[in-house]
Amino acid sequence: MSERIEAPTSAARPALADQGNYVDWSSIFAGAVVASGIAFVFMTFGAALGLSFISPYKGEGSALAALVAVGCWMLWTTISSFMAGGYIAGRMRRRIDSASVDEVSIRDGVHGLTMWGVAVLLGAALLAASANTAVQDAAETTAAATAAQSMATDASSSASDPATASETATTVAAKPELSDAEAKAAAETARKYSILSAFVLASSLLIAGAGAYWAAGVGGRHRDEGRVFTQFGRWA
Repeated sequence: MSERIEAPTSAARPALADQGNYVDWSSIFAGAVVASGIAFVFMTFGAALGLSFISPYKGEGSALAALVAVGCWMLWTTISSFMAGGYIAGRMRRRIDSASVDEVSIRDGVHGLTMWGVAVLLGAALLAASANTAVQDAAETTAAATAAQSMATDASSSASDPATASETATTVAAKPELSDAEAKAAAETARKYSILSAFVLASSLLIAGAGAYWAAGVGGRHRDEGRVFTQFGRWA
């Protein structure tokens, strides 16, 4: 008699996901939503504490100290929120069982990095929309102020009361104005703070991308090991 030989096929092994689809967008969007929610909560809490505002009044607080506080809070908020989103993306990803251990780890990390990209693009779109709205509001305010100033000039030109004219001249003369040197110094200070803020934001986003990749790998390992919430303290 001939010996029967059975060879395993792909149908003999249960697959956990479609072999032709390596990207699990549902887990990516879930992680992006979680990251955005955590970032919003932290930013709101920071604004309530005054960490997102610098006092415009002279002699009140230190602009440098406020900038350092805002930078630290921005770093913590960005990195922690993206790491949480990366963990969700890696933990919720459907694993393909035909891949090796290293390949699974890389795919988990790439899902975390993709989640980071989606969240960054979403935040950039919202920021651009907010900036566009602010520019439109500023343009409308400027137009209204110009019209009001023109009407006030016409009214003052036609006024014949000497007392009113004298009071107007006194008010205008008493209005504080910045000298050219003070205006240039203020503009230079604002420029330096803007550069530092942009550098801190870009650095925090890059670090958050690496953190999201790592956290997604951790989430993937916890998924494969079947860990529960009480075991989250064991990261190795």
